Amino acid sequence: MKKIVTISAIMLLCSGIGFTEEKEDVSFTADIPFGEGNVTMRFHFNPSTLACAIGDEEYCKTCIPADTEGELIIPDSIAYDGENHAIKWISRGSFQSCPNLTRIKLPSNLRSISDLAFQGCTSLREITFPDSLKIIYPQAFIGCTALRRVRFLNPQPPRSYYDTFEESIYSTATLVVPLETAEYYLTNPLTHRFRYHAEVLPIYNNE
Repeated sequence: MKKIVTISAIMLLCSGIGFTEEKEDVSFTADIPFGEGNVTMRFHFNPSTLACAIGDEEYCKTCIPADTEGELIIPDSIAYDGENHAIKWISRGSFQSCPNLTRIKLPSNLRSISDLAFQGCTSLREITFPDSLKIIYPQAFIGCTALRRVRFLNPQPPRSYYDTFEESIYSTATLVVPLETAEYYLTNPLTHRFRYHAEVLPIYNNE
């Protein structure tokens, strides 16, 4: 009888006290300034990190209307449940097949860009990666054939893959990197492939 009581007590401890239920991400939409009005963007909030991601990882849906046109400025944080939370990730396929976007300003706290995030953004001409970025996943910019300026603010290149960009842009786009650490980019397996990298910028220039 004592053994049964002991085992029951342990099971109760593990189920009720020893473990906490992991909370799932919560999807929501919010309006962000765009041009003279707003555009509705889809996000999801991660209760564990208290940070937000753009898009919906599970469904790989475009997070804004596909016909959105012009320059899109993504805020550094977004309000959810009465509080502002940093935007740290761009989910898979979040901006895929938005052929009329010409320029996108990324959040300053961004850490990760998932695969296919900007696939098919055929009018996108320039992109600047913040110094917080740690990784760009495969084919994140596949089909972005109009890119002419790719700018990194990181002291060292973030992790990336051979097929992160469309093959053709390596001979048409200019790579812009921090002056003090340009050597890291010019020897990196991905970024050294850019034919044009004459432009450099001060490492603390965030314009």
